Amino acid sequence: MESTKDRDRLNSHNPALDKWLRFLIIAVLVIGILFRFANLDRKFYWIDETYTSLRVSGYTEVEIIKEISYQKITSPADLQKYQQINSEHNLTDTLHSLATEDPQHPPLYYVLARYWAQWFGSSVAAMRSSAAVISLLVFPAIYWLAWELFESSAVAWMAIALFAISPYHILFAQEARQYSLWTLTTILSSAALLRAMRSDQNAVALVLSWALYAGTATLGFYTHLLFVCVAAAHAIYVAVIANWRDVKTFISYYVASLIALIGFMPSLVNTVENFNQVRSTTAWAEQTNYLRLVSRWVGSVSIAFFDIGIDGTANPTELALLIPVGIMILALVGYAIYYLCRQTPKRVWLIVLLLIATTALFLAVPDIIKGGRRSANPRYLVPCYVGIQLAVAYLLSAKISNNLENFQQKKLWKIVIVTVFSAGIISGGVSSQADIWWNKGSGWLGALEVAGVVNQASNPLFISDANIAYIMPLSYYLEPKVKLLIEPRCYTSCYKNRELAKKKPQPPQIPGGFSELFLYKPSKALRSAIQQQNYQIDPADTNVELNLWKITKK
Repeated sequence: MESTKDRDRLNSHNPALDKWLRFLIIAVLVIGILFRFANLDRKFYWIDETYTSLRVSGYTEVEIIKEISYQKITSPADLQKYQQINSEHNLTDTLHSLATEDPQHPPLYYVLARYWAQWFGSSVAAMRSSAAVISLLVFPAIYWLAWELFESSAVAWMAIALFAISPYHILFAQEARQYSLWTLTTILSSAALLRAMRSDQNAVALVLSWALYAGTATLGFYTHLLFVCVAAAHAIYVAVIANWRDVKTFISYYVASLIALIGFMPSLVNTVENFNQVRSTTAWAEQTNYLRLVSRWVGSVSIAFFDIGIDGTANPTELALLIPVGIMILALVGYAIYYLCRQTPKRVWLIVLLLIATTALFLAVPDIIKGGRRSANPRYLVPCYVGIQLAVAYLLSAKISNNLENFQQKKLWKIVIVTVFSAGIISGGVSSQADIWWNKGSGWLGALEVAGVVNQASNPLFISDANIAYIMPLSYYLEPKVKLLIEPRCYTSCYKNRELAKKKPQPPQIPGGFSELFLYKPSKALRSAIQQQNYQIDPADTNVELNLWKITKK
C-alpha cells in the first residue's frame, strides 16, 4: 500500500533521540504521572462526577427524590448514601440506572468504576483514581500508534511526552468520568486498524489483527457515543487508502466493523429508544453566542499545551492575556499539520487529519447552523486532541533531526520543545493547587462559597427545593452539623417521570432549635410559602449571585 520511496521519505525525518532529549522526556513523563495523582480529592466534585457515583452505586435519581422530602430532617450523610457502594445494589442496578436515566452514556466506564469502587472505596480520591490509572495506559498505546504511523521511536517518545504533560490529559485524568478511557480506546483502535492494514503479515496474524480492531472498536463504542466519529474517520481512511481496489482489506475492515457494531447494538438501541430522554438532559448544550463560540474554539486548542484556568468564558482582561498565547499555539498546531501533510505519505497524514476533522465537523456544523456549544466543550473533542498532538510530536522530532544541517534552526526548535514542556509543567502545577477549574463549570465556585457560609453557623438548617443536581455536590462540602430540610426537584429523571416533574410539594413547616436558617436556590413557590409563615428573607452573603438567603422571623 505504501511505496519504498514514501517509506524512505518518512524515515528520513525520524532519527534516534539525543541523550539530552531522552533525559528530558523521562523527566516530563515522571512529572506528568505525578500530576495525575496529585491532590486528587482537592478539586470540586461537581455535578457530572456526583452522577458517576450515583450510577456506580446502583441508585437512581428517582429513588433520591422519592425518599427525601420536607417530611424529615436529613443530613449530608443521608445524601452520601446514594454516592456509596453497598450490598443493597449490584451491577445490574448500575446498568439499570444508566439505561433509564442516562442512556447517552454507554456502560463500560461505569462497570469498570464500580469494580474499582468495590476494591478501593467510593471516596472522591478513589473514584477519580480509576480515571488516573486508565490514563497511564495511554502512554504505551500512543507509542504503539505513533510507531505504526511513523516507524520512529523518536516520534513515539515525543508523543508520550506531549500526552504526559498535556494540561488537557492531566485534567481529565483527574475526573471521575470516561474521558481517559475514550482517549485510550481511540488510540488503541486507530493503532489496531493501521496494524491490520499492513501487508507484511501472514494469514493468522492478519486475522488476529482484524479481530483486535473489532475488539478495540467495540470497547470504544461502549465508552462514548461520540466514538462514532472515530469510526467514521476509520471508514473514510480505509476507503481512501485501499483506493477501492484492495478488496481483501475492504472486506476485512467491514466484517470487523460489523462485528463491533453488532456488539454495540444493545446499548445503541437503548439510546435510540430514549432519544428524547437524552435531549432533555443535554439541553444545556443548545445555548450559544457565536463570538463566544469562536473564542472557546481557540481556547480549546490552547489547553492541549497551556492552561492556567483561563478559558473562552473569561472576562476581557483575562482574554487579553490568553490571546497571544492562544495565537502562538494555533500557529504551532497549524504549522504542524501543514508540515505533516507536506513531509509524510498519505497513509500517515490522512488518519491524523481525519481524527481531528470528523469530530470537529460533526460537532461544529450543527452548532453553527442550529446553535449550540458542544464543539466548544473540550471533553467532547478527545479524538481531535489525539490528532493534534500526534502532528506536533512529528513536527518537533523532525525539526531537531540530525538530518537537518541548519544548526540555528535546530537550536530554535529545541527552545520550542523546552517551552512546550515548560508550559505543560506550569499548567499542571497551577491546576494541582486549585479548588475549581473551568471543566467543572464556572458556576460551581459559588457552591464552594455557599458551603463555606453555611458551615460557619453553629447549628444551621439548610432549606431548598433546588434541582437535585445542585444539592448532591454540596453534600461533599457541608459539615455534619448542617441539617437539611429539602425536597429536591428532578434532573435526569424528569422526562420519564412526568408526575414527579410536575409535583408541587406542600410547603415545609420550619422547625425551631436552629441557630440560623438558610434558603438555597428556592423556587418562587417555596419563597412565597416561607414569607407567608411570617419570615423575612435576606441575602446570606454580599454575593447575591450565590442565591443563598438567610431566614429570620419578622
